[in-house]
Amino acid sequence: MEWFFCGEYFNTLDEKGRIAFPSKLRSVLDGEELWITKGMGGDRSLLLYSPEEWEKTIKEIESHSNIYSANTRRLYRMFIAPAQKVSIDKNGRIAVPQSLREYAGLKKDCVFLGMNRMIELWDADAFTDYQQASEDDSNIFEDLSKMIDGSLHE
Repeated sequence: MEWFFCGEYFNTLDEKGRIAFPSKLRSVLDGEELWITKGMGGDRSLLLYSPEEWEKTIKEIESHSNIYSANTRRLYRMFIAPAQKVSIDKNGRIAVPQSLREYAGLKKDCVFLGMNRMIELWDADAFTDYQQASEDDSNIFEDLSKMIDGSLHE
């Protein structure tokens, strides 16, 4: 069994805000629950975490932040406060909370992206727009090459 999330999966959001959770992503989970919150960097995606990964993420943030810092409080407000636990129902669907659907602009057609330790959920049109706006991805492979080269020399 894989221990990381990968792949692109297109599904449809119903009128009640439910969407089928991809079975290949589900097979990586240990249970039937996920944490969902706002994405990073203003890209209007949602992030989904297994309970174990969410706990690790929260502990990592907590150990490297100071609640008395304005930036830390902003991070908590934008990332931790909107987070909600959701369950995969007997039909394999999750109900995306309305406030998060509105934040991400989820309409009908959506895409799940397996992103190693987390999953992104996008409105399909918004994701297409994002991809078109960042068509020249050659620099990311250059950056990866530098990271790999740097780690080999350390």
